[in-house]
Amino acid sequence: MGHVSALLSVLYIVLLVTAGMAGAQLVRSTPRRTPIATMIAFALTAVPSLLQLTVAPGLFEALRRDRTAIGDGELWRLVTSFTVQDSGWTGTIFNLAALAVIGTLAERRWGPGRWVAIALAVQVLGNLWGLVVQPVGAGTSLVIFGLAGSLAAAAVVARDVDRRARSAAAVSLIAALTLLVLADIHGGAALLGALAGAALAVPRRSIPVTPPS
Repeated sequence: MGHVSALLSVLYIVLLVTAGMAGAQLVRSTPRRTPIATMIAFALTAVPSLLQLTVAPGLFEALRRDRTAIGDGELWRLVTSFTVQDSGWTGTIFNLAALAVIGTLAERRWGPGRWVAIALAVQVLGNLWGLVVQPVGAGTSLVIFGLAGSLAAAAVVARDVDRRARSAAAVSLIAALTLLVLADIHGGAALLGALAGAALAVPRRSIPVTPPS
């Protein structure tokens, strides 16, 4: 069990670091703007998580992903599980740092509107996958891994990135696929984000307009 946990941790780091490398290449010529969506998501995570870890531990049970509760109609848990953490102080600090970095890169690439759309889709659909492989849990990591997957897929598809960035993106996607095969919830989130990123990154071909005769 310890070996599996260590392998998962390595895959998490590899996936996020390589996606970050690819994302940095994608946005190298993008103007820097205040990452509004990332900042709001950071606050929505930081405040409840700190309360949960200090004075209000009941928040975790009230907001977490719970297959039985969701089956009984508490569908809001598919979203609210984003705001609390199931891995203590270490996981909370890691998630907040990763959200700040990956979230900012993704927002520079996609803009706040598409950032929110990707995040919500990954949060809900990733939690549905989680009901199968990890029925009880919580954390910001689904959104983080989903945004990371979107950056990796965009770097693979994009024409304006160098070989090193494309290779890093490929490694990130391989790590995501490996996590999925290992029935890890983060693999599903990353690949959902990758599908969204690939769809958004595919160049749109203009349809020629035939002038009237």
